Amino acid sequence: MTVPFKGINNERELLLQIAQGDRAAFKTLYTAYFPHVQQYVSLFEPGKDNLDELTQDVFVRIWEKRVRLAGVESLKGYIFLITRNVVFNFIRAMRVRQRERELDETTDVISNDLEHDLLFRQYYQLAQEAMDKLPTGRRKVLKMSIDDGLTLDEIAEQLNITRAGVKKQLYAATAFVRQYLQEHGEMTLLLFVFLSLFEL
Repeated sequence: MTVPFKGINNERELLLQIAQGDRAAFKTLYTAYFPHVQQYVSLFEPGKDNLDELTQDVFVRIWEKRVRLAGVESLKGYIFLITRNVVFNFIRAMRVRQRERELDETTDVISNDLEHDLLFRQYYQLAQEAMDKLPTGRRKVLKMSIDDGLTLDEIAEQLNITRAGVKKQLYAATAFVRQYLQEHGEMTLLLFVFLSLFEL
C-alpha cells in the first residue's frame, strides 16, 4: 500500500538545523520520511529483518553526512538517492553472502540463488558496458552520483561546471544506461528492480 507523502513544513530551516547537529530536527525528518524510505526499500528486499536494517542504514548515512543538508535543494530527492545507494550496496553484498552459504541447502534453494546471482552478474556487467560507452565526462558524473552519493551541487563544485550542466549530463547518462539494460537484458523482475537504481 502506497504511503501518501505530506512533506515537511519549513523544510529549508529544518535542513539547516540538522546540518548543525540538531537531533530534535533530525527526529522530525526521520518520523516524516521513515515510512516512505521503508516502502521504497521493500521493493528490493521483502524480508522484515533486512527491511528494517536497510531503512535504518539510510538514516544513519543521512545523519553521518548531515553537513551536506545545508546545500540540498530537494530533501525528498536527496533521501531517495541515499536510499538507492544503500540498496545498491546491499544487493552487491548479497553476491558475497550467496557464495558463503552452506552446501547442505536444498537443491531448489541453491538453484534459485545461483539463477539470481547469474542474472545480477549479467545486469551488472551490462550496466558497466553501458557506462563504458558514455563520454568520459558524462560517465564521471554518473559515477560520482551513484558510487559517491554526491549531490548536484557537490559534483558541480568538484568538476567546476554549472549545476544545470551536471543535471543535464546525469539525466542523459541514466537514460542511456536504462535503455541499454532494457535492450540487452532479459526482462525479469530483478531487471525491473535493477533499472530503478538508475532513476532520478
